[in-house]
Amino acid sequence: MKNKFLLIFLFVFQISYSNSKEIKIGLALSGGAALGLAHIGVLKVLEKEGIPISFITGNSMGSLVGGVYSAGYSISQIESIALSVNWQDLFSNTLPFGSQYLPERQLKNRYFLNLYHKNLIPYLPSGLIPLQKVEFLLAKLLSEIEYYTYYDFDSLPIPYRAIAVNLRTGEKRALKKGKLTKAIRASIAIPGVFPPEIIDGEEYVDGGVKRYLPVEDLLEFAPDFIIAVVTKKRRKETGGSLIDIISRSIEIVTEEDLEREKKLADIVIEPDVENFSHSDFHRAKELIVIGEKAAQEVLPKIKEKLKDKILFNKKNQIKKRELPFIRQVKFEGLKRTKPSLFKGRLRTTTNKRLNFDDLLKDLTYLFHTDLFEEVDYRLEFINKDTCDIILELKEKAFGFYSLGIKYDIYDNIILGLEIGEGNILGSGASFRTGFNLGNPNEIRMGLIGTRLFQFPFGYRIDGFYGSLNRNYFQENRWQGNYNIKYFGGVAEIGYILGKDAFFNIGIKAEKNHYKIPFSDSFPKKEWVIGPNFKIEFNNFDNLFLPKRGTNFQLKALLNSRKMKANNNFLKLEIFYKRIIPLNSFIFLNYSLDLGFSFLEPAFSEYLYAGGENFIGFEKEEFTTQYKNIFKIGFDFKITNLFKQEEYPLYWQLIFNIGTFKRLDKLSEKEMKETFHWGGGGGIKTNTPIGPLNFIFGIGNFGKKDRIKFQFITTIGREFRYKK
Repeated sequence: MKNKFLLIFLFVFQISYSNSKEIKIGLALSGGAALGLAHIGVLKVLEKEGIPISFITGNSMGSLVGGVYSAGYSISQIESIALSVNWQDLFSNTLPFGSQYLPERQLKNRYFLNLYHKNLIPYLPSGLIPLQKVEFLLAKLLSEIEYYTYYDFDSLPIPYRAIAVNLRTGEKRALKKGKLTKAIRASIAIPGVFPPEIIDGEEYVDGGVKRYLPVEDLLEFAPDFIIAVVTKKRRKETGGSLIDIISRSIEIVTEEDLEREKKLADIVIEPDVENFSHSDFHRAKELIVIGEKAAQEVLPKIKEKLKDKILFNKKNQIKKRELPFIRQVKFEGLKRTKPSLFKGRLRTTTNKRLNFDDLLKDLTYLFHTDLFEEVDYRLEFINKDTCDIILELKEKAFGFYSLGIKYDIYDNIILGLEIGEGNILGSGASFRTGFNLGNPNEIRMGLIGTRLFQFPFGYRIDGFYGSLNRNYFQENRWQGNYNIKYFGGVAEIGYILGKDAFFNIGIKAEKNHYKIPFSDSFPKKEWVIGPNFKIEFNNFDNLFLPKRGTNFQLKALLNSRKMKANNNFLKLEIFYKRIIPLNSFIFLNYSLDLGFSFLEPAFSEYLYAGGENFIGFEKEEFTTQYKNIFKIGFDFKITNLFKQEEYPLYWQLIFNIGTFKRLDKLSEKEMKETFHWGGGGGIKTNTPIGPLNFIFGIGNFGKKDRIKFQFITTIGREFRYKK
């Protein structure tokens, strides 16, 4: 009897203990690239329903969502980030438009294609799409939390594991210590798409290569209940982007393991992502809703299984600790670049306390110099209160090939190629050899730079030789084609005035040989030698299809016989353009284009108008000593091609009026006779090789005997120095 009572007592005690025990829930989040954004919707429902998560494992996008959630961010904060971030920009190596000096961004955007080489051997990066901007975002969110938790993922508010695969050994690893940003970055590194992440000297890639759904890795925490979320397409498909193709390949390889992992979970939530692609990051809102719907459907089943259970609802508290003093700032990975090129611009310096905001700004600045492919940091502690900061810098391949292609209705196809080497002697300067085939045919060789050590001094030394074909008109009537062969050089130095302005002063020496078959009255050859000056302000929000901003340019060339030139003259050019957005789809623009020549300019330095810069007239129809053009226009945005903001489609209307005589010498009667006007309409958009324009123009309408009709077609970026 005693034994029976003892057994009954133990049975009752076990039941009582089971009912009073706090249940700890583990959550496993799968990969899926953009499909993994559905995890946010699942977490929204769980959080709203008061279902607390005690442990999280994540792979790929599940690693990103789960890692940030484990660090203490609410799901509403994570949703806000996912909806507000520009995913297309996040997965690009394009520097923010205003992050570089004006001359730097003009130089970088001359050509549509830039490839790199090391010692003339083409250089291919370890991943086609960089993740540096993703790292910056993660560092902004997680750097302080990492430090406060002593770089231990078990000390995060929710203990966490990021799943990655060692590229050398092929071993799957659940990362649990170190920088959380690095662990997440490693877990999302889809092979062939994103570069691997280096942790402790080893390269790591997306954990989905071995394990798409990391349920087994939760068992380390001994959870009482496991929820697994799988964002995977069941329908077979082909085609798509590189991300789509490789993501599907990973799913196929790990399909058997996925089924095994699902069996380890108590609840499996599978959002219906059939109508989405792995690259649909721009559909984040829809994917989050899909995740919410899937969680709501399974919610009754979860509640039934957890009925009468006491749920563990405590999180680790993050205790802030004092930031250390900086003993040294060291640079790791510099092979060519001199620290003097940027060191004085850094906010993070010795004998100060570490400031993560300043450190992130320094890393961003270093990346924006365009000298480095990747930038990161690590802390090496000397003692509890002091550390060294190691800036980990991966230099770019500095050899480059740049390719340009442009077409217009007048010059037909023009090809441009530059081959060069950047960061000469660690100075940031580039030595370039450029070729133009078309109009002009030209070879140009020189040295160019936009900074002198850490100072924003620009400089250019160029030598060139070329041949240029032009049209000649008299009284708006075409007389024939002529050719200019030229050679010479230019040396300039300047100062960069903030992000949007600069000025250059220099000297130009150029000899021109003219071949003009229809007249003997022109000179056969001329020397142009003298100082030149240029100042430019440009705060357009885009170099090619701006929607707002102002551009002002002033150019001057003084030619002097004392320097062995043929003529004495002064040439001035002033250009002003303003773009004003009237609303989100109508943009007003107006411009003033003025030119003045004093004394007798060299024939090659005459001013040219017509074509794109004077609608309704042929290219170079006005070859004059003076130029006065006013233009006004409206751009009406129709749509974004391919649903991409970088490919807006506009309908444009243009009206311009101009005279090519010296205004102060004109009588009232001559004023009426010498003014020309034109207008036109058409479409414009962007393409991978540059802007595309179709314009139908009418010139001198109302002057019946001199009316003009012109159709202008252009595509591509303007990379020519002479045109």
